[in-house]
Amino acid sequence: MSKTTRRWVPFLFLFLFPALLSGCAPLEKRVDLNYRQAVYGSGGSGEIFLARPVFEKQPAQLPGGRVILGPVRGTDTLIVTTDDLSQWIADALIQELSSVGYEVRRVPALSARVSRGVVLKVQNFSCNQLAGELVLTTSTHIALVADVWENGRVVKTLTASAGSEDQGLDRSGPVVAASLEKTLQSTLRELVPGIIGSFR
Repeated sequence: MSKTTRRWVPFLFLFLFPALLSGCAPLEKRVDLNYRQAVYGSGGSGEIFLARPVFEKQPAQLPGGRVILGPVRGTDTLIVTTDDLSQWIADALIQELSSVGYEVRRVPALSARVSRGVVLKVQNFSCNQLAGELVLTTSTHIALVADVWENGRVVKTLTASAGSEDQGLDRSGPVVAASLEKTLQSTLRELVPGIIGSFR
């Protein structure tokens, strides 16, 4: 090996080594979560305190804080997001409760003497895709449990769940985001009327 060749070896290693590593790592499909109001009503008034939603089973995370939503089955691709799932669900519920007239205050946890409040638990949160020869099937499911508090005690426990299965040719992240949004909207359509009814 000549002196010139030996001189270039370290530089080649610097460029090739990350490429080799990336070849071993799974691919990622990035999803940006969003939510639009889906429950319509009126008649709410006063304050409601909302504790940060708690996941019964925490989603796995990648370095850098990326949350794994699920796999694209039949491939080496993971569906990921940099959004905070607890905050996404809380923001959606706040949007729905505010739209009917409540003033919703976000708190880390409810105090023992809370006048009116809601504690959300995420029982199930699943998201995956199945890659076929032509179409891609996107499946999502969300199950929530809400403890409704009034004057320092739980007055009602509500449950709601919904799922979605969509097929299409589009394999981009927005397809997953739309499916998750639709599933959360369906879940809150079931849950929110019960919360409103508990405070009347």
